[in-house]
Order: sequence, then structure tokens, then C-alpha cells
Amino acid sequence: MIYIQEAILHIFDLNTNEPIYSFAGLNLEEKFTLDYIHAMIAKVEDSDNMKEGQLAVDNPIIPLFQRTQTDFVAATKGLTDKFFDITKINPEIPPADLLFVLFTMDEVPCLGIFKLNYSDSVTHHVSYETETLTNQLIMNRSILPSARQAIQEGLVLNLEQMEYHVIEKKHMITELAEKVFYFTELFLGDQPKPSLKENISIIKKAVQKTSKAFNDEEFQVLASTKEALVHSMEEEKVIDHRVIADSLFGDNFAKKEKFYAEVEDMGYVDRAPAEVAVAGPKYSKQKLRLNNGIEISIPLELYKDPEVVEFINNPDGTTSVMIKNIEKIKNLF
Repeated sequence: MIYIQEAILHIFDLNTNEPIYSFAGLNLEEKFTLDYIHAMIAKVEDSDNMKEGQLAVDNPIIPLFQRTQTDFVAATKGLTDKFFDITKINPEIPPADLLFVLFTMDEVPCLGIFKLNYSDSVTHHVSYETETLTNQLIMNRSILPSARQAIQEGLVLNLEQMEYHVIEKKHMITELAEKVFYFTELFLGDQPKPSLKENISIIKKAVQKTSKAFNDEEFQVLASTKEALVHSMEEEKVIDHRVIADSLFGDNFAKKEKFYAEVEDMGYVDRAPAEVAVAGPKYSKQKLRLNNGIEISIPLELYKDPEVVEFINNPDGTTSVMIKNIEKIKNLF
């Protein structure tokens, strides 16, 4: 249960390259405003790009976060200064407004920070000059994302434990001459755990490297990997790399050790919370692209059913795919 207590929007002025502070909060009696805020929170909490972290007890940003519960407006101004001090000297970071939200989630006090990137949009402008009314087209360069649009950066912070959920994107930082996750590394001064999407990507890359090292058929191993991932997410609500290794490699300890070494090198977080619903619908099917351009999508539960599909290894080294017992074909034009 989410209860919104306060919210405020601070603006970044493109003309002066400086923030324009609000001295009062948003009107929370407006249903549109509440719906928009709830949508922003969901974009962080329900994303497979969401990463988890916890601020160190000596992190210098913590006092500002704590102050939001007693002096919300002043504390958000301080956080805005810190954030815009980073973004305004790094032109590769898109300009944006900052939406701050103080709320409770299941009775736990939380702070939300959502970076609302600007986009361009054409609108009309009515002018009245020399006694002539004229309708003109103008370009508005400060359009905020709608409730349905994605956002690149957002934070939901537990104000009691200083644990946070974050979505973010790498951008070029001039001083460092490289792309970094500036939201966590520079603004929060922290490094979160990999997201569900990153964790799955690590598992996939580790399986690919292992199958290549042992000359296994990659498409078959990856198909089995997807099944093992889905099973782990459905049954355990986590991604367990040891369960996946058992499913893929059985008693082959050499393959398991290679796989374990690869996931460790890439920063995998073991038994991180994971659900198929968050990971997305693509995990309900096996999708194959053949070298002749043919693409096949097979429901996960049918992939290993020999009465439905069969992969045949031919003497010349090629593979044939046989789809069986088809009663009806529909063109999805």
C-alpha cells in the first residue's frame, strides 16, 4: 500500500543552465498528479532493469535524505543542487526536471526521485501584433514524459534502512572521459547490485562461454538455460546459478567449474529476487533464428515434446527442424 505524503518538482532552466526551485509542493488533490506519481514509482519497482543497493552508514548524502522527513522543500533543494551540479557540466546527460516524492510503502517511509527528461514537441501559439491575430507553430523543448512513457533514471529509497531500488542509464562524463552510471556512482556515491536483466545476461554469457569451451551446441544449451531460469523464477522466486548448473551440466564438474568462474568474474549476484512476470513475456517462448532467415517461436512447454518438434542432426553436419502434428496453420499478417 502506497500513501503519498508530499511531492515537489524542481525545474532545470535550459536558458540559464540553472535550477528553478519550487517553494511549495504539488497539489495532491489532483487525481492526475497522484496517478502520475504512482506510475513513476511503478516504473522503478516493476522494471527488470531495477537494481538494489544500500547506502553505507557514512555516506555523506544520507543527512540530506533524512532531512526530507522534517524539511521536505529545503532538503529537496539541496538534493537538486547536488544533482544539477553533475548534469549541467556534462552535456551528454539529457536535461530534465526532478520530481521528489515523500511517501510510505507498506507503512515504511520512502523517498522517490524521478528524473523527467525533456523531449521536443510542436504546439500552437496565438500572437496578437499590429492588430492582427496570428496562429503560429512553435517548438516546445521542455515536454515531460507521460505516465505511460519510460524514464531513464529513478530512485525509491527506504528512509529507515537506506536501502534503495534504482533504474539508471550510463552517460558520458566529461571529466572521466567514459560512460558511467552517474546516478548511483556520482550522485548517490554507491554501487548497487546487478539488475534482474543484468543477472540474466550474465547467466546467458557464462553459458555461451562454457558451451564454446566444451564444443557444445549453443542453441540447445541456451534453450535449456531459459527453461532452467524460468523454473528457478517460478519455483524459488530467485535466480540460483547452482540449480541452473545442475540442470544444464549434471555431474560434469569441469563444465560446472567453468560456468561458476564465468558468473563470478562478471559480477553475478546469487539468489537475487526474480519473477517471470517482471522478467517479461519473452521467457514464455523459445525463439530461434536459422541461418537461412527463418525464425521459429515455440512455447516453452512444447519445446522438448518430441510429438511437437524435433531437431535432427544430419550426416553432413547440418540440422533439420521437424514440426509435427499440425492441424491448422494461421497467417499472422
